[in-house]
Amino acid sequence: MQITTRADAGRPGLDLLLVRAGREVERRRRAAAAAHGLTTTGLAALQALLDVPSASQRDLAGALGLTPATLTPVLEALDADGLVVRERDARDRRVVRIAVTIAGRTREATATRAVARDVTTWLPAAP
Repeated sequence: MQITTRADAGRPGLDLLLVRAGREVERRRRAAAAAHGLTTTGLAALQALLDVPSASQRDLAGALGLTPATLTPVLEALDADGLVVRERDARDRRVVRIAVTIAGRTREATATRAVARDVTTWLPAAP
C-alpha cells in the first residue's frame, strides 16, 4: 500500500511522468528526423536495414511491427530520395528486396546523431 503525503498530493505518479517523458522523446525524435528529411518510420527503416544487407519488404515490415502495405509509402519516399533501392528477388519475383544506399547510410548516421544529441541534452543527467 502506497502512502501519499501532503508533499505528494497533486503531483503526477511515476507512471504518468514516464508516459509524458516518452511522448516528449518521441516529439523530439520526430522533429530531429524531420530536420533531416525523414519520418521516424523512415529513420527506423534505415536503421533496421543497416544490420541486413538486403531485406525483404515483408521481413523489414515485421521487424518494425508494421504491415508491408503500411511500409510501402515509406519505402517509396526513401527510394525517391535515393536512400534505398528496391529490387525484385531474382529467385522469387514476388519478393521485393530493399538495401540502403551510401546516401541512406550517411543520412541515417546524421539523423541518428541529431536525435541522440537532442534527446540527451533534454534528459536530466544520470545521478
